[in-house]
Amino acid sequence: MMTPGDIPQFYLGVRGAEALSREAWEQNFQSPQFRAFANLLPDGLMIVDPDEVVVFLNTAAERAARLSSPFESQALSTFLRFSDFDMDDFLASAQRGHTQGLVRAKISGKVYQASRRVLVVAGSASGFTVYFLRDPENQDRAKRGVAGRSISAGDQKESARLVFPDGLKTQVEQAVRAYARNFRVLLLGESGVGKTAIARHIHLTGGDRGRPFVHVNCGSIPETLFESEMFGYERGAFTGALQAGKRGYIESAAGGTLFLDEIGEIPLSSQPKLLKFLEDGTIQPVGSSVSKKIDTRVITATNRDLTEMTRQGGFRKDLLYRLSTFPVEIPLLRNRSDKADILDMMLERASQERGAPLKLTAACRAILMRHSFPGNLREMKSVVDYLDIVASDLAGPEHLPPSFSRHQGTAIEPSQAPVRPQISDEGAAPEIEPGGRTLKEMARAFEERIINEALDRLGSKRAAAKELGVDIATIVRKTNRTAE
Repeated sequence: MMTPGDIPQFYLGVRGAEALSREAWEQNFQSPQFRAFANLLPDGLMIVDPDEVVVFLNTAAERAARLSSPFESQALSTFLRFSDFDMDDFLASAQRGHTQGLVRAKISGKVYQASRRVLVVAGSASGFTVYFLRDPENQDRAKRGVAGRSISAGDQKESARLVFPDGLKTQVEQAVRAYARNFRVLLLGESGVGKTAIARHIHLTGGDRGRPFVHVNCGSIPETLFESEMFGYERGAFTGALQAGKRGYIESAAGGTLFLDEIGEIPLSSQPKLLKFLEDGTIQPVGSSVSKKIDTRVITATNRDLTEMTRQGGFRKDLLYRLSTFPVEIPLLRNRSDKADILDMMLERASQERGAPLKLTAACRAILMRHSFPGNLREMKSVVDYLDIVASDLAGPEHLPPSFSRHQGTAIEPSQAPVRPQISDEGAAPEIEPGGRTLKEMARAFEERIINEALDRLGSKRAAAKELGVDIATIVRKTNRTAE
């Protein structure tokens, strides 16, 4: 039984925080009792001292920050430069006296609910700043009492509202049956056609409602980190490994669904290890001599021609066979008979979110129905979001984004204006028409064209990143920004 003398000072000093000296606080943060307690928390906890140095990160914060090396005793500015947290807006808000806000993950785009508290040092105007980063998925799990990362209630509603044309509806229904029998489903289609939404729908409809759904963008993981991210690693597995080790994506999906997006981006050197997992259901974390049995269902997706990749030696045939038990071809938006229904669904969702109706004039609807939407569902959502911002209750042609011709009242089709930059042999830069846009908007359009041209020509985000001289995370972030 614990006696009063055994209770660490941390617990006794919370109410009278102002009475503790800086040395006492530092001693508390380094105590095994505090660290054991903090590492049990499902949400991130970060403590920064009065000199803006990170003195503690719990396990949840380390994993969410996607750190490749320990960052305790490092400056906060260094931590922010290398971590996955984009805290600039939140810190700026904190300087204005706000204690709550949002922090976004740079790679995945996940949003954390952040709060800030100060533990005052006795006899000083400064103190230790404590940051709490709450993952909304953890709140959903707590309400349901289910372990593992799960689909949110919003995702369930969104899945229930999905609409499919007859041909795709039949394929999706068959994919759900295949998934329920633990067969592997491969979703094929261009970027933006809705592969992720369909994967979530299959997960929910196939009987795994409330179980983990782990979405892994294979193209966003650097090749050197792929195995440690996917299979996890043990303590001390390599220089810079987290002290507690790390659970990989596959183990995080135990009991639920592992959705491997952009499967064609998996490094060839890592494909044999993934194949072994698909064959016998076991993984071996980096640095471990013991295998683990993981029970999870697998859905994959790609916008690449995997058959052609196997001919060229970029993808293993045996891995393709394991992944493509039931392939589903998702049509382009411009070829779908239910384009009007999808537009109405997006308008309805926008109306609900804004708390006021968002409707289209007949002329505006006609323009949108004629538009080819080369960006598929993502582009349509982007247009609806734009209308949500600039229009009141009724959106007309004058409210459409700059990519639509306002003077002629018709959509600019690819045959009328180039979608991709045309670069001459002399290396001339693609022309960007101002069209009333700011310098920042034109620079962004130029950047998007260059990236899209490289993606179309090379067919791979990894190859495009190499050619353009940036890392893969930059390409992923900028293409996601375009789709939003």
